[in-house]
Amino acid sequence: MSIYEEIMRAQVKQGNMGGRNGPLGYVLRESKKKEKVAKVNTPKPPKPVVNKSPYTINLVSGTVTNPTDNNGFSDPYLVIMAIKPDNSFSKHLFKSNVCKKTLTPTWNQSEDFVVGDNITDIIVELWDHDVLSKNDFIGRSIISMNAVRNTGYDDTLQFFNGSEAVEGTVKLSIKRKQGTRF
Repeated sequence: MSIYEEIMRAQVKQGNMGGRNGPLGYVLRESKKKEKVAKVNTPKPPKPVVNKSPYTINLVSGTVTNPTDNNGFSDPYLVIMAIKPDNSFSKHLFKSNVCKKTLTPTWNQSEDFVVGDNITDIIVELWDHDVLSKNDFIGRSIISMNAVRNTGYDDTLQFFNGSEAVEGTVKLSIKRKQGTRF
């Protein structure tokens, strides 16, 4: 296809030169036929089947080392995401409630979430919630899913933000729910 055909096709698609029903409308009709033929001849490979297992997180309490709001406090909340096999992040598996105006949040929150058996690590991030501006990142920590699958996780996580200084801590436990798989 030449550059001139591409320009003509774009103009007709935008409604110029009579649009689809005008004298050059055949340009679009022919390209759609070619696209349909190309789509029919290229089957998509099947997605691999990944088993998923349910887990329960019990989020207890934490600390924030440095306040992120002008009032001398933070509004902390926790987010958990999985690291996929291609090293991208999943959508949020878990998001905690926001604890308002505190440096020592107490969540006492328990919730179930599902993780694929092909996931090796989960990322736990601590954030400060802001209403009028972008939320502030406090820190991040990583938990090995292999350890969680075998013995569960029950400890205090330390959160870091690009330096060796601890930006916050969170006491939590993650346990695999027995007997259920998806």
